[in-house]
Amino acid sequence: MSEHHEIERTFGPVPTDLELPDLVGVGGVAALGEPQESLLEATYVDTDDLRLVRAGITLRRRTGGADEGWHLKLPAGEGRDEVHAPLGRGTDHVPVALRRLVLARTRGAELSPVATVVTRRTTTDLLDDQGQRLAEVADDRVEGRSLDEGGTDRHTAWREWEVELVDGDPGLLDAVEEHLRASDVGRSPVQRKVVQVLGERAAPAEALPEPEWAGPAARVLQARLLDLVETLQRHDVAIRRGDPEGVHRARIACRRMRTALATFRPLVEREVTDPLREELKWLGRELAPARDAHVARDHLLQRLDEQPRAALEGPVRRRVRRELDADARDGLRAARAVLESERYLALVDRLVQLASAPPWTATARRKARKRLPRRVRKDVARLLDRLAAAEAATGDGRDEAWHSARKAAKRLRYTAEALEPAAGKPARRLRKAAKRVTSALGARQDTVVAREQLLRLAALAREHGESDFTYGLLVGQEQARAAQAERDALAARARVEKRRDDWG
Repeated sequence: MSEHHEIERTFGPVPTDLELPDLVGVGGVAALGEPQESLLEATYVDTDDLRLVRAGITLRRRTGGADEGWHLKLPAGEGRDEVHAPLGRGTDHVPVALRRLVLARTRGAELSPVATVVTRRTTTDLLDDQGQRLAEVADDRVEGRSLDEGGTDRHTAWREWEVELVDGDPGLLDAVEEHLRASDVGRSPVQRKVVQVLGERAAPAEALPEPEWAGPAARVLQARLLDLVETLQRHDVAIRRGDPEGVHRARIACRRMRTALATFRPLVEREVTDPLREELKWLGRELAPARDAHVARDHLLQRLDEQPRAALEGPVRRRVRRELDADARDGLRAARAVLESERYLALVDRLVQLASAPPWTATARRKARKRLPRRVRKDVARLLDRLAAAEAATGDGRDEAWHSARKAAKRLRYTAEALEPAAGKPARRLRKAAKRVTSALGARQDTVVAREQLLRLAALAREHGESDFTYGLLVGQEQARAAQAERDALAARARVEKRRDDWG
């Protein structure tokens, strides 16, 4: 497979007899390439209920043109990441690698053709004064066909212009758009051909009303769940593509969902949500090794960069990289295997169902401003109690006590995040106060992981006849950092106590 990131804009509808305006002189365009004509035939594949299209994802098999093959397009930043696979032998057999990338969206549902599109395309390169390709303009005459929900053939035909960046700056697209507007052709309200062909079937689900502090508490929680389930599905793809950051973001989404289901437990039926909390805990635990190794590697390398040369005895930096890079690769491989499991796919399916139709209790219908502040006060009290316990802890239980306080701080922070769209300023202030504690205790937890890794690496060094001096030195420094992080967390406690008064 191959991948590339595309940034393009579609303009239309374009009258059938309108000529493409001359773009020389627009946004640094100095010349035009020779027009090239092609006939493109594409079959778009999706689940019966269009889970991919509704998520902004396109999966198609296209013949004709220089890049014929299977194309999977995923929303990414300003544009889309396109994953390309060869045509293969079967006409509608989706390559396994592409199926895997969208498993969190399909949850194992069958993929089948949902639309066909035939495009008669004329492409022209936009060149700079050195002959380099800035962008490509496609003049497309399109014919599409699909079945509507009643099984009736739906035929559509239109003309559009597409402008895709090659080596040009995104500002070129703005300049081209302004130039085309002078010909009364603006940006198309539909940027994907398959959406145009499918029509109302591809329309996104009706958005929920924005949560309001004077509105029902249910609306606050459902908005949070919908956002977090979407976040988990989006970062699932990143993990499958081998991105360690996807692991981090997916774990955060799991923790935030667990917090939402715990803090707001009176709003939903617990026989449904309690098992989901346990499954989210399982998933976070399974993803942890990949993230922990990556963080520890970066942390220790930074610490080594801060040491004077005389403090580095033996191949310390090489051993840190080798061992922790191997741990990170193993962890990422294990994480990707978890995403292939039936248990994980069942979890995602249940989360999607929960977010779309939560099993509300009668309490959920009460106003958010009447019902939710007491949940906030409980989370504040939990954090303050655990900070006090950690401050008093001694001996072997200290690390666990501080880690418990860290989890309480995260819970409070995530609760405030969930309330912020409805509650506004008080929730924002509380989130910032909790974040200060979370950041300090996160730094402390990094030192715990670092010390564990340093002791392991020191043992390996001794086994290979290497000095363990530097590892011991770093362990002492991490202990000092842990003490400072504790002081920072306790200093930040006062801000949380101050913000507690905002919630009655």
